[in-house]
Amino acid sequence: MKRFLNPAATALAALLLVATGAAPAPAASYEYDRLNACRPTPGPKQGCSPGIVVKTWNKKGAKARGVAWVYASTERVGKRKVYTARWFYQRPGGKMTAATGWKKARGFPDASFVETHWGRDGRTGPQYPVGTKICVDFRETGQPLCVRLK
Repeated sequence: MKRFLNPAATALAALLLVATGAAPAPAASYEYDRLNACRPTPGPKQGCSPGIVVKTWNKKGAKARGVAWVYASTERVGKRKVYTARWFYQRPGGKMTAATGWKKARGFPDASFVETHWGRDGRTGPQYPVGTKICVDFRETGQPLCVRLK
């Protein structure tokens, strides 16, 4: 048995929702930011050794930042084929804490750099207070690079 909605009844229900203040609430406003840093490669090559990009999100006025994803790259040195990286963080007044284990970085056969990333786009990932340092480190270079959440 099919049920048909009475258009007048539907309009009346919508009018009552608006009149009683039960209208849907507006979506919360979110802000997004991209933080990056690069340690220039020594010598004539132009590149980063290493480089970091962090995409953050937060509700307007919030004191915490969500870390959606972290990207790390570094220039290759010599004929080395395997590079591993991890990211870690330090809350204001806290100690350095590894956010992930070591992960293999991917390089392309004709590229002079390797890269890896963690997380995904959107309002996902852990949240940290403003001022937290987010760092990446390649095991093979031993030179961490950091950005601070604003």
